[in-house]
Amino acid sequence: MGLRDQKKGIFDKIGTYTSMMQQVKAVDTTNLMPSINNKKDIVPMLLDIMKVAIGSNALVQATGQLFTQFVDTAEPQLKSIVKKQVIQYNSSQPLPASFIAGISVPVKSIDIAGKFKTPPSSVGGSMLYNNSPVSFDKVAYNAILNAGTEVTFGVLKMKYDTSADAFVFKPSVVSPNIGAWLTDFVDHTEIINKKEFMSNVMNAFYGSITKSQNKTVQQVYQELLVNKLIEQLINDNDTFEISPEDYEALQQLAEQMVNGVVYYDMGCGVMPSSLSLNDMSTLISNISGSTNPFYVGNQINNTIDQSTANTPAVAEANKQTVKDGFFQRIIKLITQTLANAVTLSPQIRTLLAISSAFQHNGIPQIGNPLDDLKKSRIYLQCTIKDAMKMINKFIFDLVIKLLIILLYPVIRKIIKEKIDQYIGILKSLTVGSINI
Repeated sequence: MGLRDQKKGIFDKIGTYTSMMQQVKAVDTTNLMPSINNKKDIVPMLLDIMKVAIGSNALVQATGQLFTQFVDTAEPQLKSIVKKQVIQYNSSQPLPASFIAGISVPVKSIDIAGKFKTPPSSVGGSMLYNNSPVSFDKVAYNAILNAGTEVTFGVLKMKYDTSADAFVFKPSVVSPNIGAWLTDFVDHTEIINKKEFMSNVMNAFYGSITKSQNKTVQQVYQELLVNKLIEQLINDNDTFEISPEDYEALQQLAEQMVNGVVYYDMGCGVMPSSLSLNDMSTLISNISGSTNPFYVGNQINNTIDQSTANTPAVAEANKQTVKDGFFQRIIKLITQTLANAVTLSPQIRTLLAISSAFQHNGIPQIGNPLDDLKKSRIYLQCTIKDAMKMINKFIFDLVIKLLIILLYPVIRKIIKEKIDQYIGILKSLTVGSINI
């Protein structure tokens, strides 16, 4: 039996159990579950299992749990993953004199998404920067604001050089060796901040913050190219090649995000989707401090009606299909944003720049992010692989819990039917023996 048939068998069995409990006719899942033909990515199949077993609301619940239970507990594991990859052969050596004197790294090599051009005091910036604890990005922004003045972030000092449009990095504490300094840097920084993480996921879907940043289409297009290569690595594709069709699709998406209206095929035709910056800000304000997955999932669900207000008839006529497509895309973006957090964020790019300088006579080996992805292939592959294990396990465990909820009453019903059947047989035998 091939993998496709095995997957179909799982969906058919779960569908049978579901129809048994709900007393409805089982649905043919052969053409309804695209994950049946997806050989590599396990997440789409797990999401389809959720829909078949529990219904579409399971996707809402899963999204809420990813944004709360997963994000709230992921930080220690992510730090361990990053440490494992940056600890290198020369970790026992003392900090190089070149680093103690200061190494220069262009801002554009660190801030590949242009975040530092967005003031933290702006509506968009309020969603992208964290103040408690003060984030690496906020300290870097303050360094640019106070050019020529050294500012400190944990074991790192940084100063913005206006003439070179670059940061000068040096240690704030001379650690015993390279490995100790790198470990201390990772310990002090925050890999994944809940508010920023949620903002990046929702912005990747709606483009609300991107529109407010006044970026050019070309700038957004370059960001999307990098994201596409990270997405390929998530799917075990390390060719670093993008098809002509993908180039065209990314160009269109860049134009849509700059305009703040993104078009998606939710399974019922292409629909425009738009969420105002103020509505996005209200959403993030409401959910970023919550630990209640049902509340968070429902708040995100409410944005569907807000974002499809211009096509209410289409959205209402295909409400369930739109909702399913929406949440499956959001969960995919959560996975993508997690991979970006351990590979593309400014603090990680800074870490890679400094650690590469330790191996190349004080010269950071970092520049164009598209070229850097190829140079950092091993770091990217290993880091993304470990991060994806985390999120896949979380979703897998969630699916198992939901299946147990489904199977418990099914098993009870089957057992009861068997007991009733045996009782009937025993009664018939008893009646027959009395008649004799």
